[in-house]
Amino acid sequence: MGLEKLLYLQGVGASYSDYSGRMVHHSQAERLGLLACLLANCTQPKFHLDDLSPDGFVAANGEAIEKRNFDLDVAPWQRPLATFQFACLTEPSFILSLPAEMQPDLRVRILTEGGTQLEMSIPFAALERVGDYYCEPHLYYRYRVSIAPYLTQGHPLPMGYHQLSVGFSKGPIDGKSKLNTVAIDWQTEGHHGTWLLAPPKAKQLRETDKPWGVSIALYSLRSDSQWGIGDFGDLGALIAWLGGYGCDFIQLNPLHALGDSFNLEEAYISPYSPSDRRRLNPLYIHIESVPEANEIAPLLQTLALDRERLNRDNWLDYPKLTQLKYRLFVALYQVFSRDVLGSGGAREQAFMQFVAQEGEALSSFCQLEADKAQAQGEQMAADPQLHRYLQFVAHEQLIACQHQALAAGMSIGLIGDMAVGVRGDGAEVHHNRDAYCQQASIGAPPDDFAPKGQNWGLTPPDPIAMAQSGFSHFIALIRSNMRYYGALRLDHVMALLRLWWWPSEPHEAPGAYVYYPIDTLLAIVRLESMRSNCVVIGEDLGIVPDEVRAKLSDGGIYANELFYFCRQGEAFKSPQDHRADSLMMLANHDVPTLLAWWSQSDLHLKRQLELLESDQALEQALERRDGERQQLLAWLEANGETASLEEDYLLLLSAWVTVAARSHSRLFSVQLADLCCERHGVNIPGTWQEYANWQRRLPYSLTSLRQSPSIKRLLRSIVEGRSSAEASEQFCRAGEHLRQPVFSR
Repeated sequence: MGLEKLLYLQGVGASYSDYSGRMVHHSQAERLGLLACLLANCTQPKFHLDDLSPDGFVAANGEAIEKRNFDLDVAPWQRPLATFQFACLTEPSFILSLPAEMQPDLRVRILTEGGTQLEMSIPFAALERVGDYYCEPHLYYRYRVSIAPYLTQGHPLPMGYHQLSVGFSKGPIDGKSKLNTVAIDWQTEGHHGTWLLAPPKAKQLRETDKPWGVSIALYSLRSDSQWGIGDFGDLGALIAWLGGYGCDFIQLNPLHALGDSFNLEEAYISPYSPSDRRRLNPLYIHIESVPEANEIAPLLQTLALDRERLNRDNWLDYPKLTQLKYRLFVALYQVFSRDVLGSGGAREQAFMQFVAQEGEALSSFCQLEADKAQAQGEQMAADPQLHRYLQFVAHEQLIACQHQALAAGMSIGLIGDMAVGVRGDGAEVHHNRDAYCQQASIGAPPDDFAPKGQNWGLTPPDPIAMAQSGFSHFIALIRSNMRYYGALRLDHVMALLRLWWWPSEPHEAPGAYVYYPIDTLLAIVRLESMRSNCVVIGEDLGIVPDEVRAKLSDGGIYANELFYFCRQGEAFKSPQDHRADSLMMLANHDVPTLLAWWSQSDLHLKRQLELLESDQALEQALERRDGERQQLLAWLEANGETASLEEDYLLLLSAWVTVAARSHSRLFSVQLADLCCERHGVNIPGTWQEYANWQRRLPYSLTSLRQSPSIKRLLRSIVEGRSSAEASEQFCRAGEHLRQPVFSR
């Protein structure tokens, strides 16, 4: 009984419904492996984890199990106020725990985040009992305390992270007492906690808006001005081009810092396996836009031939481009140190303000980057101040891109993407060791696509430590990402409820779901969304519990649809049947481009990579794809467009975009890779070194794409699908007005 209770309190799942709807049950022995991962960092009480058989574990840890159960289950009832709790702004209340025999009147003090102090008296009779707990010989009650009746009319509390204090009065209180500003004589010691007041919904789009945009992998963009990788200068040029078509947003891959800049194994270049999600990848810095760039003009000229060679290749050469850009970064930093630091000017003040604002998290990241560079013999990057400078420059340039997008008339601007996790050897885990479980990694359970499941090699956050720290790291993480964007896509949003954990040892140990406090995490997301004026999109593809979908919808989080998977039976859904509260993406980084899908080249590639185990499996996959292609043609015909297997692919693409743009989904995006008929995918799930993931560049430069007649026609088709005929006519009369980018060329 004690062990089962501990498994429950630690959030280790006992069963789940798999991709086919079958209920899968875990044995207690299987769940023990994950419990051991969760308890590895627990020092009070200390657990012995040598024997993970149920009987052996209980025998060795009887007292520790009892103590841990008490700490997680009983102790919260014995504390009048939780250290962190939340309520909805529309119904401000807090939860209070008291022994059953205690019926005091309350003295409540609220110190708002903005510094306003409110004090009120609340009679015990006004409390609403909402729960009870018996721990021999004591009975505890939990009460909901509504403060709305005690607020001055017309002066509601603001949303935010407020400090709540409660004391108890022995004497009677007038039930008509209202908010007062005089000091209260506390008759007993006060109890304190953080009280989050969250809005009921995250930032919402206007009801009349149906924004559309283009999704890109920033590194894949091509231009003559870049240094071997797409950068913020290219993003500025893309904004200027697409802004002229009425585009509402540019959807980006994660731009997180990857870390280990000079240790460039494949595992370290995936934007979904970052080192720190609070920091930016400095390789995206546009060199010529840095104010110090004029002072290194001779070096830029000297390296022009190296740049030309790098820009010529179809695949990113990370070792060479990293060496080249860091050579330039060091030169820029030397100018900054010489001319800016110590000058007292506006640029130095902005830098110092940025460093102070980012605090210890930035310092820890920069020190780790410098230490790793030194360990790899890269002395030029062994100065932590260099990395502070690079983060400052990247921060400035990305914010400038968002400002440019809004100035260009985009209703959203940039849509960012926050990865679901981080590497265990990265800066985010290094700076928050107690918040992560380094004995496990996250992934996905077995399904039809991956019969053995997926292990992403990312370190899971500890849900108990998360709550005990007042969710400080999660708050900082969400806030640091939202500041750059008009909307933020949360990768694998199901992680707010549960994550699939794989124990690191033994290697073949079974996994299971570990659960997280979704209601609290969503309250934080809603608050930060409204504060940052940032719409939230939850990537809810895959196995999604109904509970998650309902909570996301109630909280104003937009869903994420993917065209290939948007079906009703065997047929593709009509555009009018697409989910309204969602982002419809025609494709993403994990599925083939339309050209690869239509030509079936993705299936032949899977066979080459042995993701399809035999020629027979390939033939079966090709046969299924033939049926899916016919279903696509039927879908087009049902929606007023015609195409055939024999016709030119561009006609099919045009018909596909024309119909899909009519989607009932509030947001709609198409990949730039699809618009330019790219065949190669950026990532092949299930591969590591077998395929050059995250290294493929687009086949054409931005200049060529901008001049392409076929892309112009496709963009017009999207505009017509997303707007009224009148708006479309206004667009055509206005022509293709192209605004200048923020970055100088």
